[in-house]
Amino acid sequence: MNRIFRIAAREFAATAITKGFIIGALVVPAVFAACIPLIVLLTMQARAPVVEGTVAVIDRSGAVGERVSVRLTPEGIAEARGEDLAALMSQLNLPEGAGIDRGQMAAQAGLPSLTVEHLDPQASEDPERDRLRGETGEGEVRRLALAIIAPDAVVKPEGQEKYGAFELYTRTRLDDRIVADIRRAVSTSVREARYEAAGFDRAVIEALTSVDAPRTREVTEAGVRDSTTELNSFLPFIFMFLLIMCVMVGGQYLLTTTIEEKSSRVVEVLLSAVSPMQLMTGKILGQMAVGLCLLGIYNALGLAALIAFGLTDVISPMTIVYLFVFFLLAYFMMASLLAAVGSAVNDLREAQSLSTPVMIAVFIPYILWLPISRDPNSVLATVLSLVPPISPFVMMMRVTSTEPPPVWQIWAAIGIGALGSYVCVWFAAKVFRVGLLMYGKPPNFVTLLKWVRMA
Repeated sequence: MNRIFRIAAREFAATAITKGFIIGALVVPAVFAACIPLIVLLTMQARAPVVEGTVAVIDRSGAVGERVSVRLTPEGIAEARGEDLAALMSQLNLPEGAGIDRGQMAAQAGLPSLTVEHLDPQASEDPERDRLRGETGEGEVRRLALAIIAPDAVVKPEGQEKYGAFELYTRTRLDDRIVADIRRAVSTSVREARYEAAGFDRAVIEALTSVDAPRTREVTEAGVRDSTTELNSFLPFIFMFLLIMCVMVGGQYLLTTTIEEKSSRVVEVLLSAVSPMQLMTGKILGQMAVGLCLLGIYNALGLAALIAFGLTDVISPMTIVYLFVFFLLAYFMMASLLAAVGSAVNDLREAQSLSTPVMIAVFIPYILWLPISRDPNSVLATVLSLVPPISPFVMMMRVTSTEPPPVWQIWAAIGIGALGSYVCVWFAAKVFRVGLLMYGKPPNFVTLLKWVRMA
């Protein structure tokens, strides 16, 4: 055990006590966190490209064209963007007037200069649509879009159940914000024309159909606070990503150091003093300490943020305990397999084909996090949380979801994960013993099984 701990301490020191690791573990996340407000500010102030051109309208209904002209003025576009921003603020539970001038932000976003061109209602579509292709001639105003309003878009003929609609054609590579402005202007104009044709007052209808709902509030043991719905929806992803990152950091370091020691023949000197099992165990424990160090740092930062915002009840203490338990299970499964791969190959290029199944197992929960977090007690989520080596990641998502699984399923996943860890370590030990001193052609999976039988 003394030799194992000395190897583990050397592995930890060689990895964690370096400038690169400290910068990656502490400085980079700190810089990223500091840059988030700046990125949000720059994004909010980003201006759309200054676009000038015409929007052609073929109004076969005869009641929409002039309304589109009003809606596509700079003032009309600014007002519509302000309404969209108000709706976004409501979805994000931001209070009205939270230091944001909607009109000023809409204007700063860059308003296009659009001219509405009213075409003959009987005009053919094809030649007008063809003008959206290719370059514009000298002195010719560029056409950006063509809107074709159906004849029955405003007044529904007798015996017809639905109103007609409109078609919108745009030039390629037109900014999505400009396309949204044009589509919103046409659809709003059609709706207003329908109100007028039916004899309804738009203000009355909007008053009847809109509800000024206040921000959602949560009732907790400490009192009432703003809703944490968005945080709750992202918690499974955050914990799953944290688990994957800490497991793979230690596993990748273990893979690279094993390959480096084997290719430089240092491992032959080490095996003269320790057994292959002692060497593998020490390396696994040393890199496990690296992963635990990362996990502890990010947990401390996350808990500090929750305390600062008064959200400590969002995560229970048992969730943190489960995080470390599932980290150990996931790490021993993944790291032992990567150690086996590192001992079997001669360089990193050869390791890619053998480590691919391990990487696929890691990315399965990453790909399926949304359906699992939205329905944590589904058959898919339940089955995957009991299948190693992905069970720790899936079960961690289920534990942090809004509907945690039964306790017996958590402990069943822990038991199955412990059995899976034992099998992976046993398999890795057999391959490690034979592969360390094998050189030449890289093995395939059949060869690895032969090595297990040999050992």
